[in-house]
Amino acid sequence: MLPADVALTPVIESDFQELRRLADRIWRQHYTGMISTAQIDHMLGSRFSDDALRTYLQTATSWLELLRVAGSAVGYCGCAVVAEEPQSLKLGQLYLLDSHRGTGLGRFMLSHIERRAENLGVHTIFLQVNKRNEAALAFYKAAGFTIRHAAIFEIGGGFVMDDYVMERQRSPQNAGKMRKTGGQRGLRRDPNDWEIYSDSPD
Repeated sequence: MLPADVALTPVIESDFQELRRLADRIWRQHYTGMISTAQIDHMLGSRFSDDALRTYLQTATSWLELLRVAGSAVGYCGCAVVAEEPQSLKLGQLYLLDSHRGTGLGRFMLSHIERRAENLGVHTIFLQVNKRNEAALAFYKAAGFTIRHAAIFEIGGGFVMDDYVMERQRSPQNAGKMRKTGGQRGLRRDPNDWEIYSDSPD
């Protein structure tokens, strides 16, 4: 059952510091034991500087949103239409504090991404998951995603991500040509740069 007073709001510049603190906390909860502390530091530093966030927020075909419960930030999610797969939506980020797992909030954010894909008319939602992230793999499999292939992505600093790429096809009657939409802006990363660490299914 979802907690009361849940809201997803687009990230704006005044949210940057709060987002950085939240991301640092969540990533160290999720990544520890999967990748090194040095890689965690590298990934956080390359993605959450003011300049990086400001640049990506200017992209009209990507979105980044904070999840708040009773006014407190507890997670965030983001997606983008990337040039390599213009008829797909990349679910680039779906993160939640350990303390809020098992409450339906992970599925709440995923449903939000699914509605955006429907509004855009894209055919496929895809994402990347660390091969050792069993909870995230189970979550997405339960939501109908399947493994497309395994891949290793270089992310700079001598680091790599050893991932599965997962996808879920939308039904043919709902998938059509992508149409231009306005509204919220969000964070876009190179399709090889973002990784999913989500909550387990609930």
